[in-house]
Amino acid sequence: MITDLNEILVEWAYRTNDGKPDVKSNAKLLTLEGVLKDFGWSREARAELLSTLMEADIVKNRDSGNIYTVQKHNPDTQDLVKKNASDDEIAKVTKGKVDKEKSKEKPEDEEKGVIDGDLSDGDNQVKSDMFKYGYGNYEKSTGEKPAPGGAGSAFNEIMSGEGVRILEENPDMTEEELAREMYNKTKNTALGKEQKATAGIGKKDTPTDIENSKLWSKCLVSARSAKKKYERTQKRIKNLQEQNKFGEPKKTSTFYGAQSSINSQVSMVEKANTVLLPNGQEVKKEDAIDFIKAGGGGMNPSDTATFVEDENGNLLIQFHSDKTTTNDIQDNSTLSQEGENYKKYIDNDSNLTEDEKQKAKSIIDDYANQMSEIEENYNNQAVPVAEALLKQSPEKVSEVLKTNPQGAQKNIRKSLFGTKEKPPTNKKFEKYLPEGKTLEDELSVEEQYDMILKYASDGNKLTNEVTKSINKVALSYQEKYPDTKGLDVKKNLSEQRERVVNLQRERLNKLNESKSGLGTSMEAKEAARAFHLSMMDYPPREYEEGNPNSMMGVALDVNMGGNIVNGEVLRDCLGVKNSEEFEKDFELEETDELQYADKEKTIVTGKKVYTYVIDKEGKKTEVGFKTYRSKNGAAGKTDNTMTYSTDMQKCFKTGKKP
Repeated sequence: MITDLNEILVEWAYRTNDGKPDVKSNAKLLTLEGVLKDFGWSREARAELLSTLMEADIVKNRDSGNIYTVQKHNPDTQDLVKKNASDDEIAKVTKGKVDKEKSKEKPEDEEKGVIDGDLSDGDNQVKSDMFKYGYGNYEKSTGEKPAPGGAGSAFNEIMSGEGVRILEENPDMTEEELAREMYNKTKNTALGKEQKATAGIGKKDTPTDIENSKLWSKCLVSARSAKKKYERTQKRIKNLQEQNKFGEPKKTSTFYGAQSSINSQVSMVEKANTVLLPNGQEVKKEDAIDFIKAGGGGMNPSDTATFVEDENGNLLIQFHSDKTTTNDIQDNSTLSQEGENYKKYIDNDSNLTEDEKQKAKSIIDDYANQMSEIEENYNNQAVPVAEALLKQSPEKVSEVLKTNPQGAQKNIRKSLFGTKEKPPTNKKFEKYLPEGKTLEDELSVEEQYDMILKYASDGNKLTNEVTKSINKVALSYQEKYPDTKGLDVKKNLSEQRERVVNLQRERLNKLNESKSGLGTSMEAKEAARAFHLSMMDYPPREYEEGNPNSMMGVALDVNMGGNIVNGEVLRDCLGVKNSEEFEKDFELEETDELQYADKEKTIVTGKKVYTYVIDKEGKKTEVGFKTYRSKNGAAGKTDNTMTYSTDMQKCFKTGKKP
């Protein structure tokens, strides 16, 4: 039995997360108990020492039901089990804790799940289901909608949080070691198999024994993000402890962006004693809850969150906007939403008279109606195409169909049968069934497609799946038989999409005419919103009670694959002090860089329309740019995306100013 106090203290410190033995921490006393056991101390000897160190009152927590010892019984939250407990009684409680922890441990040969901890805790179940079913089948399998994004974003958001948990147990893990553990946990999961390669991570970054290089690239990015989250969390805990605002960390919870995750965050806030921001400011619970519920929006653009609870029930809250790389799209919006944002900015502009506000909003509404009319007609472009295809040789159509152009057969089946892609046929197509066939019958691909064409030709309302199935086959047919007329739907659509983009320009110019610089000012505010530039205002501004929006500058980190972009980074890279100075020095440069669907550059799918620039004392810095495009194929409505410039991305990575 080793009894050397110095040796015991050294080992005890080594086994604690922060390297600090603390007799006031029950969790650390349990660690000490393990040290003593390994050093040959008997159960009786361990219990005797611990009883002299531990508090005398045994209590039961009313919320959790856990039994433990405390220095002073809190009647508001704890039921007194035994006051001034004896050594034997305290030893039983201590042993019970140890036994309980051991019971949670799985045999080494038992396969562990992706998500550590109890699946009933927080949002662990939804995260586990995401890996089990994959992003593509999540809603179908669970009946719940996943968080916005896709398979790649879901993986990064969940695993960067799980990485924090892993690092709590193994804080010295290297980036590659952490990535490898993530890889081993996820390689056989549905979500793991959905992953695509990450730009910038190639063969040189992939160990030779890794079979799925695409998944490995995502694991490496998630590991980088996790290490940043963990390091910043530990630093913040230490800072709060130095301010005497936070005790010994008891539990770290990481959250994904699904609705159940938001509900779990709200629950933790409601139960907390005190809610703290990373800088130590106490937050009103109502403000914290409003901020949480706005997750994914303008006030709170976060995808994930990390909460840390201390032994006294205090809660540190942190939010993250998780991006895979610095080149990721920073914001997605729509034409309609952009117009509504403009009107909000106008309503809040104290420099405008009421007449000027009404005139500006009238301009916005007028152009919104014009753009909506064009976009509502996109799907209808498939009607004359369907009519033209019905006139073609059935043998030639069949030949094209069987090549399965760009997944057209899948679109056809989904149109007729729904997500199961097999009979029965949707009743709305009943009148177009081949003679002698019923809704329950199997149909050839030719029969299926003929029904789709007849349905569209009759002027029925078309879904995106129906439109896609018509357009894909039409384009393949025209490629094979180029002399065919009436099938070039993409060309028709591209002309209309370019008209929509031009209407955006006209709207901005009209606003500038109505009030000097008003249109440009709207774009400056849109850029500030999309790139979360209000983070630059904190400090000197602080959280204001009753204004949940004011939490963002302190509580939000934008984590781009391990590159943290916060207010300080933005101020440095942009060369401005705050968002107000950004808008003052803002310039808008029109761009005519079209995006095409074909190598010949004849089919327009989108356009890089604006470049955002800061002109400060004659020195211009490109901030980023806006692109208009469709995310849902040729007939999809136009979306707006915001992306940082190459120079800004370099600055985020290296600190070197543009």
